[in-house]
Amino acid sequence: MAPSNAVAALARTPPAGYEKGAMTPDGPAISRPKRNRQRLYTLLAPLAGAILLALLEAGGALARVENLTRDWRFQFRAPRDPAADGRLLLVGVDEDSLARLGRWPWSRVEHGNFALLLTLRPPSVLAFDLLFPEPQDPKSDAAFARGLAQHPSALLGACREPNEGVARPPDPGPTRPIPPRNIEGDLSRIHGAERALFPIPELCRAARFGFVDSEPTSSDGIRRRAPLLIRIGKDVYPSLSLQALLLYWKVAPERVEVILGREIRVPTPHGVERIPVDASGSFLINYRAPAGFRQIGYFDLALALGKLNEGNPWPWRYPNPEGNLLIVGQTATGLTDMGPSPLDPKSPLVHIHLNALNNVFRHDYLKAIPWSWTLPAWLLFAWFTLFSLERSRIATCVLIPALAILVYAALAFGVFERWSLDLPVTAPTLAFVLLHAGAVLLRWREEQRSKQEIRAVFSSYIAPKVMEQLLRHPENVKLGGVRKPVTVLFSDIRGFTTITEQANEEALVAQLNEYFTRMVDCVTRHEGTLHKYIGDAIMAVWGDVVDLPEEENARRAVRAALDMRPELARLNAAWKTQGRLELRIGIGLNHGPVVVGNLGAPQRKEFTVIGDAVNLGSRLEGVTKEFHTDLAISETVAALLGDRFLLRTLGLIQVKGKAKPVRVFEVLDDRASPSERWDPAWVAAYEAAFASYLKREFAKAGEAFTRCAKERPGDYCADLYTEECRILAATPPPPDWDGILVMKSK
Repeated sequence: MAPSNAVAALARTPPAGYEKGAMTPDGPAISRPKRNRQRLYTLLAPLAGAILLALLEAGGALARVENLTRDWRFQFRAPRDPAADGRLLLVGVDEDSLARLGRWPWSRVEHGNFALLLTLRPPSVLAFDLLFPEPQDPKSDAAFARGLAQHPSALLGACREPNEGVARPPDPGPTRPIPPRNIEGDLSRIHGAERALFPIPELCRAARFGFVDSEPTSSDGIRRRAPLLIRIGKDVYPSLSLQALLLYWKVAPERVEVILGREIRVPTPHGVERIPVDASGSFLINYRAPAGFRQIGYFDLALALGKLNEGNPWPWRYPNPEGNLLIVGQTATGLTDMGPSPLDPKSPLVHIHLNALNNVFRHDYLKAIPWSWTLPAWLLFAWFTLFSLERSRIATCVLIPALAILVYAALAFGVFERWSLDLPVTAPTLAFVLLHAGAVLLRWREEQRSKQEIRAVFSSYIAPKVMEQLLRHPENVKLGGVRKPVTVLFSDIRGFTTITEQANEEALVAQLNEYFTRMVDCVTRHEGTLHKYIGDAIMAVWGDVVDLPEEENARRAVRAALDMRPELARLNAAWKTQGRLELRIGIGLNHGPVVVGNLGAPQRKEFTVIGDAVNLGSRLEGVTKEFHTDLAISETVAALLGDRFLLRTLGLIQVKGKAKPVRVFEVLDDRASPSERWDPAWVAAYEAAFASYLKREFAKAGEAFTRCAKERPGDYCADLYTEECRILAATPPPPDWDGILVMKSK
């Protein structure tokens, strides 16, 4: 039998339709038209991805998901957030204050007394994030107005209200809008309405007002932007946050300059403050952990001030309001001024103003990376990864993009925490996944097509020994054949796609001729039948043509498989010196009944074997990948070997497509000519550990596997079952656990 002649014939005179150089060791090489298709995809697919990115951004289709990723970054960063600016102080209308002062809303006399007491430790700004649009009673309103009048920088809340509001404040008092001449840009883009709810006239005369409006996003209800400007009719007023800043810096609205889409310029005593804003006069809020803000309860502060008025010292544990920008707001969870934030599903809305003020004081703005930077960067990286992976294995083409996504996600979290840089995550990641999924799918389809070409070429060659036997016994050549017990061997080259793309076509065909010649020599040396080449795989059978005892057929098949190891090692050593690629293989053997015969149509017949035993043999070749070995045999083969070979159990396995599990073994050595690589005592200890494993004695088995792993560092199976026993010992499996490992792939 000389199947190498058939391989050499292929190299010399390829059949019609077979492109020279279209075969490689891990499957077929991609022919020039196919390479051109792949190169075309590499060049054009990123452009399509960039267009998709632009469309996703323009349409806002992924805004909800992007906001969710941003919230994760806020939450990830929050435990390490620095303390907020020390000039800010929140006075909370909290649960304790409600318990002491009664149900909300309180009499405005309380607020008036509170403001009067604050004159003992006057803040730079006294801001109420509260609305007072309707009179309460003359006495209460007058008392509150008297208290506010004691603070030149007192500030109250106002809000847009298109249905019940008024077009202008009844008495604007000291509040002035920003002059239109100071605003550059489209005023219609500023959030606004024709009417608003203003404080009552008595309070307007005693204090300024600023707008508390902040629109929640439609997708999740979180207020993500802080508007610094609000338009009521044709007038543009500062928000509560901006008005508080102007009062703190003692800057009149007439001195403020606004460039919509760029910045608000405020001339402060320490220089011009430039606050970045979008076209609507808002900016993204860079939320910081609420625990970082100084806070005191409304009642606690009033009580401390009252005691101070009586001559008692200031409590050391309470923050001193003097000189601070003080904001009074609702913090009790039972009140209405609550809403979701990136850090809390029920957060006091006063934190919006606190965070906005902290962002300005600390210059701690959330800086979004513009899409004019994102798109080119994404495009360059997409081209780089596609070009880099053109000649890589499919597994690598999946792994590298996955790692790139993880690295990018880590980068997004890192720069967000370190510099408050907001990298877009969702759209670039989705486009990147689709891009590389398409590349992998294209590679897989081309590989399958090329393997079909290889099968068509090799199926026309029949081993001479098979032909000789058929000529001797023509009665066996029947459509349908006969049923026989046989031992089937499958061997396959690992990483064939990568080797195909890296090697020169003609050199690769010559290298494969050498490989097939040596491997087939191992088969024929032990009187097996070479049935076919399946792409880069070899299928051989014992017992189909030559009738021998089943035990002898199994032993010959195993010896042929063992011979392939040193033969391949010698080939690799020679190829290495020649600068050629080295090959790795996996071998699977199974024994069982099959149908043997010349099957097919009258126009073309093929001598082959079919049956479940053949399919299982092919699956076992795939099992070698899972267990990082090169030779796996079924329990039916192992039962026929006696004690002639040194075996160890790989596992009790249910291969894909099969309901019944099979015990799979690895052939370590031939006892007739041991290599001294394996110690029989070690193998016995390993098998004892596996027996304990199947008996659910996980602690005992784990200790035994650990000893095995220490004696043979790097042994995959010992390491695998050591970890498996550790997990099962910690979390025992259900009573019906049987130790079966289910293979997900072929």
